[in-house]
Amino acid sequence: MGVNTHGYVRKEVTATDIFNVITSKFDKDAKFNVKEDKQGEIGRIGFKYKDEERDIFYCIGTQYPEDEFRYFDGEETYVYLDLNYWGSSVEIMSEIISHFGGWIDENDCDEFGPVYIKQSENFEYSSFVDERDKIVSLLDDNLSNVIKFHIATQIIKHKEKIKELL
Repeated sequence: MGVNTHGYVRKEVTATDIFNVITSKFDKDAKFNVKEDKQGEIGRIGFKYKDEERDIFYCIGTQYPEDEFRYFDGEETYVYLDLNYWGSSVEIMSEIISHFGGWIDENDCDEFGPVYIKQSENFEYSSFVDERDKIVSLLDDNLSNVIKFHIATQIIKHKEKIKELL
């Protein structure tokens, strides 16, 4: 088993929705190879991003990777996306997730858990990562990196409300 970048979005997001983001943002000639099975849609979408030949796996998930953490308010099913972790995988997954809102686990083999990306048509990967990293650098060194990432993600998610409070 290799290192992967995982994405999680609400179960209402179809493979066609993901395909439409890929064809509009990355590769108008992307290949759609998703079929219906007893659990729902499952398959791959092949595309080119920059100089990378990529393949994203799409399926309906029913088991959360962390039992104590339900990504979508206790929903039993969700859409699971998977890219091999190399090149621009985090940038690609972040861009896709930003269209629907959801969670990204940038590297499924590190100690950091999934982080939330809000839905935004104007999302820019680099600004999210830059904001997150600036916040993480300000947090107490006694906190674990996982906690720092979750705190930073929540601050970014609620920054307008925080500004109002301050």
